[in-house]
Amino acid sequence: MKVLFVSLGCDKNTVDSEKIFKRFLTKYNFDVAVNDKDADIVIINTCSFIHDAKKESLNYIRHYVELKKKGFIKKILVLGCLITENNITHEYDSLLNNVDVNLSLEKYLSDLDKLTSRTNDFLSFSSSIKICDGCDKYCSYCIIPYLKGHFKSSEPKDILQEAKELAKAGAREISIVGQDILHYGFDFKNKNAGANKPIVPLINEISKIRGIEWIRLLYCYPEEIDDSVINLIKDNSKVLPYIDMPIQHASDKILRLMNRKTCKKSIKNTIYKLRTSVPNICLRTTLIVGFPGETNEDFNELLEFVKEIKFDKLGVFTYSREKLSKSYDFPMQISDRIKEMRKKLILDEQMKIITRKNEEKIGYVYNSIVEGRDTSKKDTYIVRPYFNARDIDDKVYVRSKDLLISGSFVNVEIKKSMGYDLIGELV
Repeated sequence: MKVLFVSLGCDKNTVDSEKIFKRFLTKYNFDVAVNDKDADIVIINTCSFIHDAKKESLNYIRHYVELKKKGFIKKILVLGCLITENNITHEYDSLLNNVDVNLSLEKYLSDLDKLTSRTNDFLSFSSSIKICDGCDKYCSYCIIPYLKGHFKSSEPKDILQEAKELAKAGAREISIVGQDILHYGFDFKNKNAGANKPIVPLINEISKIRGIEWIRLLYCYPEEIDDSVINLIKDNSKVLPYIDMPIQHASDKILRLMNRKTCKKSIKNTIYKLRTSVPNICLRTTLIVGFPGETNEDFNELLEFVKEIKFDKLGVFTYSREKLSKSYDFPMQISDRIKEMRKKLILDEQMKIITRKNEEKIGYVYNSIVEGRDTSKKDTYIVRPYFNARDIDDKVYVRSKDLLISGSFVNVEIKKSMGYDLIGELV
């Protein structure tokens, strides 16, 4: 029998999917399906963080149900956040006796953090390691604590073993992911980190592993960024000068309503320290517009903050009203029309910022990792300098009649800006 695995949502879900798929294939000795109609079994690891993610998960389920009705698929297994949210559970070992099975990820694979083996069918030159799960921040808009439970760090030995296996499988770039990676290790009884955050010695150990060239830090709360983290980025040559720091807003009133553990002044101070200590650092952030109670004044304060700070990368979400969140019953809910209008205003401003920043890159040479061919253009490849993360950031295109191997490193001189994307030339 052949099995197809569909992983939805963020990199954290992808890591779970790779581990689950490995265990599934090993336990039942199945083959991997190459497409929808080739599969006997489809496993869907869902996401339900916000409304759009939930909608995507449901659309995938409907798609495969239709294929099953046409006789292409025998069984559909659904697991992950969508099922956890709806509190539907089922024992793992009985899944093969059922036509369609809903599985609670937490109940049927509670030891995911201890698994280091992941299926090679997902692995590549760029992979992610999830070092922690769950969250204790309880931001009022977020349902992650209710889906994933309390914050829990993985054991260092398991993380290092996983990193070694990824490197052996060909990984050159490792992205460190988790809901709150800079809080890593603070749930251990004996942190043994001294003045440093526990994540610092962990990253330094990962950087010693042969084959790993780039380490990228994703999902860092601004209030968790201290001198030890900044020095890690500055002093460890394998840790990229890139940090994903979601701030969500710049109005102190809205930050308090969101139950964020920071303020505008503190965020600005952190950004100043990062840019002063690591001048070439790439700062990525995400924002939420249309949070309940966000007035025109609150939004304009956020817009002015974006203009002032000039983030290198920026994503915007419209507030998603989730039943499990504390903000679901907040007064002064904002209409979808106003949310979309505010999102557009932020993105229009960011377009101006990124256009200027990309034009400033022209003439500079960057060490870049080769993603692969651009199938829409002849002799054209997509590469990523340090300031572009896999799957979430923009693209740099280069032309080469010679074969470029995915995962190899090349030097690229930026020649032209196309708004968000760039054109480069091999040097």
